[in-house]
Amino acid sequence: MNTWQGAWCLAKEELRRIRWKHIITLIFIGYLLIFLVPMFADSREDNSTFAFWAMDFITVTLLPMLGLMSTQNSGIYWKMDSFTRKLAAWRTMPITIKQIALGRIVLYLTNGLIAKIVFFTIYYLFARSLGANMRLMDFVLYALFWIGISIAIGIMYLYFETGYSGIKYFWFCTVISLLLLAVMAFYSYTTRDSLVLLSYETIAQGGWWLSLIGILLGVLSFLGIRKAMEKKLRTRSFIS
Repeated sequence: MNTWQGAWCLAKEELRRIRWKHIITLIFIGYLLIFLVPMFADSREDNSTFAFWAMDFITVTLLPMLGLMSTQNSGIYWKMDSFTRKLAAWRTMPITIKQIALGRIVLYLTNGLIAKIVFFTIYYLFARSLGANMRLMDFVLYALFWIGISIAIGIMYLYFETGYSGIKYFWFCTVISLLLLAVMAFYSYTTRDSLVLLSYETIAQGGWWLSLIGILLGVLSFLGIRKAMEKKLRTRSFIS
């Protein structure tokens, strides 16, 4: 069994175990849309600094979570460290490091891409129902840009999930969230602009290439972080 076959077998087995947890993803999508879409529609007309940084922060920090939430093994991951125990069990089986790293990414992409497509489809329909004036092709390119960005960030999270203990992963997520909160707030209050709105307006004004940048970042993240995950898995401790 080659690397891709083994990775897909791991991903399929994890998908089989998820079952009802996809409901969590759907609830999370609804939660995000309730906040994001009204802010997106209103902020295009009103210059609300609070809405700017809140929209940027929610998009950058929570959009990558689509594809991760339903695959977590425990709600108190930092304490149970269930993924470390799962990795230890896998290492006792005829499963290679490359298959484990690739399998985790394939699982994330399988869940994440479907969830993000659902998210942006409802996003567009919801925004249009609120009167937002958006061309479909502009929004598709906008969605591709943020899907690529969120995949790049999500795969970075996978590196820390697979490479470190649950408590270290928890603190990494916490620190990154706080840093992003500070950066988004600083950017919005100093520029009185939103990265989310700026990306859409750039695309709407002919900057279609922005979507290619997002996709490229996602692909480069897959290629680069996958290798880093393999290297880290060879040296990490499998004791919680």
